[in-house]
Amino acid sequence: MRQSAAIATVMLVCSAASASPGAEVSFSISTRETWVGIPVTIQVAIKNAEEHDPPVPPEVDGVDIRLDGPSTQSFTSITLGRREHSTTYTYSLHITPRRAGTLTIPPIRVNADGEWTESASTTIVAKQSETGDLLFLEIVGDRDSVYVGEPIDVTLEVWLRPFAGGGARLDENTMWRSCVDVRNSAWGPFAEVIEAGQVRVRKDTRPNDQGRSQRYFVYLLRHRVWPERAGTFDASGVNVVVHYPLSVRRNRFSLFAPAYSIVDSRAISAVVGDVSIEVKAPPQEGQPAVYRGAVGRYSMKVTAVPTEVSVGDPITLNMEIRGSGRLELLQPPPLTLQEALTADFKVPDEQLAGVVENGVKKFSQSIRAKRDDVTEIPPIAFAYFDPQSERYVTLKSDPIAVKVKESTRMAVSQVVEGGPRPGVPTELTMLDAGLWANYDDVSDLLAQQSVLPGWGAWGFTAGMPLIYALFFAVTRYRERVRSDEGFARRRRARKTAISTIARAAGSDGAASVAEVSGAITRYVADRCNLPPGGVTRADAVKQLRDRHVPEEIVAKVDALLSECEDAQYAGVVQSGANDLTSRAKRCINELERRKM
Repeated sequence: MRQSAAIATVMLVCSAASASPGAEVSFSISTRETWVGIPVTIQVAIKNAEEHDPPVPPEVDGVDIRLDGPSTQSFTSITLGRREHSTTYTYSLHITPRRAGTLTIPPIRVNADGEWTESASTTIVAKQSETGDLLFLEIVGDRDSVYVGEPIDVTLEVWLRPFAGGGARLDENTMWRSCVDVRNSAWGPFAEVIEAGQVRVRKDTRPNDQGRSQRYFVYLLRHRVWPERAGTFDASGVNVVVHYPLSVRRNRFSLFAPAYSIVDSRAISAVVGDVSIEVKAPPQEGQPAVYRGAVGRYSMKVTAVPTEVSVGDPITLNMEIRGSGRLELLQPPPLTLQEALTADFKVPDEQLAGVVENGVKKFSQSIRAKRDDVTEIPPIAFAYFDPQSERYVTLKSDPIAVKVKESTRMAVSQVVEGGPRPGVPTELTMLDAGLWANYDDVSDLLAQQSVLPGWGAWGFTAGMPLIYALFFAVTRYRERVRSDEGFARRRRARKTAISTIARAAGSDGAASVAEVSGAITRYVADRCNLPPGGVTRADAVKQLRDRHVPEEIVAKVDALLSECEDAQYAGVVQSGANDLTSRAKRCINELERRKM
């Protein structure tokens, strides 16, 4: 059994602490001994509080703390006509040690009905997990070295020994779904891969301590990263938790392939060992003064508006930089260090944020001409380091012609002592034209006029309730999309799947097959509101049958996923990649027409 079910609850505070006459707060911890990477859970129960704030997680060095909840329980009892009602809110703090040793957890504070209550401090003993030959983690890159800020494709390999005992063998899908604790593992930069459900698997062998080959399921998580500091590739944020089976039981009600459930297990965890990827810093030698950390290859375009101004008027300088690096972190050209520009223009000394749009990072800055003899904006310099040629490159924009006029200034005496302009009458004169001249009798001018609404006005008035109802329905729909994640996933399930299949058409064989298979299982997970990373072929088929999808459609989906598995694990592709993607699109479209 898993640790949380095997260890009895240990109370941090034996009796409920009273936050106010009606509110009660209690604390409990699952265990005081654990292994590195295996979480301990502290539960905070708040009973009969009219108002409360979530618990404040403490900060502890070497420990990750995640807050979940609240879950709500309500209880009503009626005794001799007397009705009593209580509500309990329960929060869970999952405390995961990242190093071995004795760790002290400070008191946890809770505000209920305006009163603060805190638990006692407690200690947790974390031991180093002994995985033996059951679990290994490795990170492999497509290159042995990379520069800081340069992208590199890396793959996290999770080597998990298959379970075999009592005549039972767990396949690769069951081992991942039932044994790998995805939620309590730390995936570091590979969290996006887990969320997208893009985990591939292969079967491999490696020698054990006796030198004999041992079979493993190798789960592959591929992701593009941008190293941020020099040295060995940093994999400290990756820790995988596995509940490895000790005994399993066969499900006697399985109608298809044998299915097993885990009866007992033990928790193990592993971190990445030495990574053979060197991260190098750009060299100091030959580094331009205007260099600001850009690595890759770039192009730059500079424009200015307006180009006809007076001295002191603002000119907006627009800089657009396109390239292969990580544009989100790209710094703008340092304008204040460009002497040709600052000699003729006033340039603010401020950090520009910039925005990324369609693969281009855009910066804007206002500059002002100092004199009326300025005729151009000089070239703007931007430097980057090219990792392929291993040298610095400095780009310079074209000069921009401008026309600067002398500012129009007025003497103070003109502003203060200015009199009326000559030739302008200063006396009021009655005009004999205009609206007044059209009427001889003032009573005609002031007579009440009646205005009757036409059919257009009546139609607009009658249509207002319909317009309001339509507006209300659209607003409610948008609110539901934002607040109901399950509804939002169902709505975008087809779009996400078709997009993934279209991307698969441009990939190589193995990647294409993996993306097609992932698109279909992810679609079923989205439509059925299941976790996106754990739906297998058997799960997908079962969910479709449970939702009464016609058997011929289920058979098509099953056959397609079976072909994808053959291609992934055995290297056998029964049809071409184009046929595979077109069949996958047809399956998605047929499923979309069914109410699941």
